[in-house]
Amino acid sequence: MKLKLVATKEVKDKIKQAIKEQDIQYSDDASFVLYELHHEHEFLLVREKEDYFRIAVKDIIYIEAKGAQVLAHTKDGIYQVKETMYQLEANLYEKGFLRIHKAFIVNKKDIRRIKTSLNMKFSLVLSNQETVEVSRSYYYHFKEEMGF
Repeated sequence: MKLKLVATKEVKDKIKQAIKEQDIQYSDDASFVLYELHHEHEFLLVREKEDYFRIAVKDIIYIEAKGAQVLAHTKDGIYQVKETMYQLEANLYEKGFLRIHKAFIVNKKDIRRIKTSLNMKFSLVLSNQETVEVSRSYYYHFKEEMGF
């Protein structure tokens, strides 16, 4: 079996060492997640109060990190997500999602208006009429992804 590690050098070294020492454990709340290369992420497991259910990824307008919580915003409501922002960023990129801020990942199809701001920032008006800001650290990546 072959594995490809897409991570920072520190994380790669840690994983390689764990593999070498065979110190690998399975856990649903692990820091590292191994996905099949062409695994489809059509649905996301979310929580609302005490209930867990799946929502379609295409229905998510944006994802927000608020303190220790990660929230998926849809036209129908706001739901708590189990995955981290880094996991969601990596898993949803091919589905048209883009990280624009340490606290926000947006669905590109739901961007309705892009407003320029001072100091290398953009404000995005989304399909639900909410506004989120592209931070300076994501400014150039956002411009490249959007084609301008």
